[in-house]
Amino acid sequence: MSPSAPIATIMIPTYGQADVLPRALESALAQTYAPLQVVVADDASPDATPAVVAPYLLDRRLTYVRRVTNLGRTGNYRATLAADAVGDLVLNLDGDDWLLDPEFVARAVELFVERPDLALVFGRAHDYTSRTGYEATEVNRGLPRFNSGLDLLLAYAAGSVSIPHAAALYRRDLALSAGFYAYDCVGSDTVALLSLLPGNDVGFVDTVAAVWNKHDDNATFRTPPASRLRNDHLVVDVPGRLLRERGGLSAGAIARWKRRMGARWGLSYVEDCVVAGRYAAAARYALAAIVTRPATGTLLLGAAIGKGAGRLLTRLGAAGAAR
Repeated sequence: MSPSAPIATIMIPTYGQADVLPRALESALAQTYAPLQVVVADDASPDATPAVVAPYLLDRRLTYVRRVTNLGRTGNYRATLAADAVGDLVLNLDGDDWLLDPEFVARAVELFVERPDLALVFGRAHDYTSRTGYEATEVNRGLPRFNSGLDLLLAYAAGSVSIPHAAALYRRDLALSAGFYAYDCVGSDTVALLSLLPGNDVGFVDTVAAVWNKHDDNATFRTPPASRLRNDHLVVDVPGRLLRERGGLSAGAIARWKRRMGARWGLSYVEDCVVAGRYAAAARYALAAIVTRPATGTLLLGAAIGKGAGRLLTRLGAAGAAR
């Protein structure tokens, strides 16, 4: 990696997103940092993606790669990182998401230049839905510029930290050696990013760097409960294995972290199901979690009941105040 001006690559994997791709592409090209490569990795889209991308190719920073056959979401991530990205540092921006702060890559690179040993630098992200618009998240508040990866893993399980895929600039060499995107699951990005935390330090830029566009076609929401549960096991098992290999926590502490992390991750799925009115899916997931990993499932159920009771009390209080 060049000590003063490393190349940064923004990967934009896409499939059938011609209607929303311009927003992602324009937000990537709006980044002020140079040298910058932007790669649109078209996973054999059946729509007008080639025609949509064509006018942007006048910008020499842009590379367009069209797959001959469909590799799937995770396969496209993997191929783009390994074969198409040329940067020392890489950020993945899915074709339906977008970057919000045009200075984010530049500010993240500044931290890498100051601390070349960092594994990744991340910022904050907003959620967005067509119903509610932008939704600020309560995680990643008040973090220092430099953090221990172990501390972030512990905070992840507590629910105070989350590393958004679209707001994470990571070292390509470390990502490749860690086997990034090796697991073909809905949370392949989370598994990959968490695998960089044990034994490494991480930078943080306190800005809303990106937007996650939440809609019914998200892989997150299309995944059946059983598949989602297998995914969530990977989210805790892979970092847990790395924690054992790299040290820093006792076996008991790792087991406790895995239970808390599994419950936190499962709760996010259950909440998303409830918000979407998919109550049966939420119930099937919670039941399967209790059957497969009783300690984690019990924590999940307790957290879900606690959150539900808290919301009910809030509504009752509001109703009483209105009388």
